[in-house]
Amino acid sequence: MTIIISIIIIVLLLVVLILNALFLYLQKRGSKALGGTAPQIKRDPGLDERTAEFLKLKKETWTIKSKFNDNKLVGWFTENDSDTTVILVHGFAVDHTSLDIHAQLFNHLGYNVLQIDNQAAGQSEGKYMGYGYIESRDLLDWIDELLKHRANDKIILFGASMGAATVMLTSGESLPDNVRAIIEDSGYTSVEDILSYHCQKRYKIKGRVMIKGASMISKFRAGFFYGQADCQKALAKNHVPVLFMHGKNDFTVPIEMEKKLSTCGNFSRMVYDSLGVHIRSYYVDSIKYQKTVENFLARYL
Repeated sequence: MTIIISIIIIVLLLVVLILNALFLYLQKRGSKALGGTAPQIKRDPGLDERTAEFLKLKKETWTIKSKFNDNKLVGWFTENDSDTTVILVHGFAVDHTSLDIHAQLFNHLGYNVLQIDNQAAGQSEGKYMGYGYIESRDLLDWIDELLKHRANDKIILFGASMGAATVMLTSGESLPDNVRAIIEDSGYTSVEDILSYHCQKRYKIKGRVMIKGASMISKFRAGFFYGQADCQKALAKNHVPVLFMHGKNDFTVPIEMEKKLSTCGNFSRMVYDSLGVHIRSYYVDSIKYQKTVENFLARYL
């Protein structure tokens, strides 16, 4: 009996060690769990030049403390003499600079922009990424911080990939009336769905049991279960207009997820599909992308 108990304990310890290793692979700073370096794609004429000019503009550095876990977070505010500010939320294992081209777009349209580094990214503190859940808690803090500086500003939330999941998860919360619109580019339905998709795509397994196990470790080490990051459930509670933007050739987040997201809940919405890849629709279809954003925001600002 003692031998059997010892074997059981050893097996359980091995399982925990394996699940902990999986958790680290999925959530540690710099993880490549959703893919490696993004492919280089030629941008439409003028975009690089406009982005370079945007980067020369004066930026204020803002810092806050996350109410979720007390980590220091950093953001950069670019004033544009506007009463509307766009908060840009970047994706998985990158930082705010990955959305410089999109920040340029909103600046070009006449808005102020606040670019933030998520937890475990760029200059912000944190060991673990939250697949949109931790980031959505922090986005609420960033909204509060923006309103401390600019109490009457109208707010647009823009997110790409994991950042898109972040803004969708935030949509299910009680938001101030200042938040007028949400734009999500290439977001996924839930953490469990996107991890299962990549398990099947890369390793030809569903991996749902392993993902559930890693979720338990995530709750202990990062403070949340994967099931708490379900964008469809959040959108079911949302009342803010949403623009869904996806590329039909996106193999990081399949276009089928957009169809599930864009049919959730009872709120105003627009859908824009391009032939682009993951978060690159604006690069190759910039005129239509910009026009779609302009038409959407004209309805609600």
